[in-house]
Amino acid sequence: MSVIIPSLGGGRAAVVAGRLVSAEFLKVRKRRGLVAWAALLTAGAVAAAGAVLAVLHAQNPAKYGPAGGLGNLANAAYLLSTLGTVAAVLVGATMGAGDLQAGVFRDLVATGRSRLALYAARIPGGLALLLPLVALGWAVAAVGSVLLAGRLPRPGIAAMAQGGVWVLLAVTVAYLAGLGLAALAGSRSTTVGILLAWQFAVTPLALAVSKLGVLREGLLTAGLDRLIPAGLLSGARPDPVSTTMSAAVAAAVIAGWALIPLAAGAWRTSTRDA
Repeated sequence: MSVIIPSLGGGRAAVVAGRLVSAEFLKVRKRRGLVAWAALLTAGAVAAAGAVLAVLHAQNPAKYGPAGGLGNLANAAYLLSTLGTVAAVLVGATMGAGDLQAGVFRDLVATGRSRLALYAARIPGGLALLLPLVALGWAVAAVGSVLLAGRLPRPGIAAMAQGGVWVLLAVTVAYLAGLGLAALAGSRSTTVGILLAWQFAVTPLALAVSKLGVLREGLLTAGLDRLIPAGLLSGARPDPVSTTMSAAVAAAVIAGWALIPLAAGAWRTSTRDA
């Protein structure tokens, strides 16, 4: 019995954790507007871009090249990582502050469940919605890069697999940052505004200011650009800062952008007044 009881306890904990994750996934899935935007910004955007390129090539092959090939796959990686970041911030901020703004945080705490368990369930709960959409978008881009390559070089299996991992990494980090900062701030709209302004307005300006020197290596974009798969570099547009970084520094920067906001959100969730 001494062996069986711990086993049952562990199994029960796993069941409870699974239910929490399922509940978080269900909450975000019911937000039809959010799901629609996430789909449009990921798989929808890639499919639309590929369709436009294919139509242009069909109408004027002399002016517009094929819609596939390695270069277009690299462009799709940038498109999907950029728009996927927007989708990730929207979903992450919703998961981080949704219960507070809906006024149900007090009720969830009153159930006696661990606040950290409730918070931790939001990580896989939101990613379960977001990552399949991103993966679908990348699959569309990868298949199109082969079937529509025409005379252009086709990407290999390694480039497609590594590119998919890179895109998923970029989107996951953005989601974790959005989740953590929204839980810290308690506001969805504030988090979305700050993160998008930082990523798409402040970061490009900071990367262009050479006087900042090595400080620019602490930016998420620099870390992600350093880890772009070599097979996609033919069409990629990495920032100049990333070329001087080591892979270890880039990995540490990316981890910091994911884990520090996540830890801050966990702390605020555990100390917030119900």
